Amino acid sequence: MNGEEEPPLKSGSSYLFTSKGVARAYDVLKKLLSEGRRGLVITRTHPTRVQQLYSLGCPIMWIAKASKITSGVISLEPTRLMKIHSTISDFIKANPGSVVLLDGLEYLITENGFGPVMKAVQLTNEEVAMSGSFLLVPVDPRTLETQQIGFLEREFSLPEDSNQNGPSDQSNPY
Repeated sequence: MNGEEEPPLKSGSSYLFTSKGVARAYDVLKKLLSEGRRGLVITRTHPTRVQQLYSLGCPIMWIAKASKITSGVISLEPTRLMKIHSTISDFIKANPGSVVLLDGLEYLITENGFGPVMKAVQLTNEEVAMSGSFLLVPVDPRTLETQQIGFLEREFSLPEDSNQNGPSDQSNPY
């Protein structure tokens, strides 16, 4: 983290990581896990590779079309958005104050279209807020249209703004 201290994150919030997104999101996940929080990773990257890179002490689920479970890898089909949502929802309800990292939003958008993914994200964010948990979502802004990034930024807080009121609070007059 370059010696820079990340601003504190607020429980019950969802965060979008766009600048060095994946690495920063995993750094924040590891920090929250080190505080004793339960965690869950849902990722497009194979869980073995994620474990090699980050040495996490939490379950890792793979977003993949492969329906056959191999070597203990649990996969979630990318076109079953409500299954992904319910997996997150069930986890945070069973573990209030926990942290979920969802890495692969771009792939979900490719498989389902932006609108359905956005609706699932909004539903998930509501449950995150009610449970006092954290949702961390890294994205590469180069893979999305400007308007899509705008929609996501309205729905999520940005971690660099978490010591303020977050972009949603600043831009939403309601």
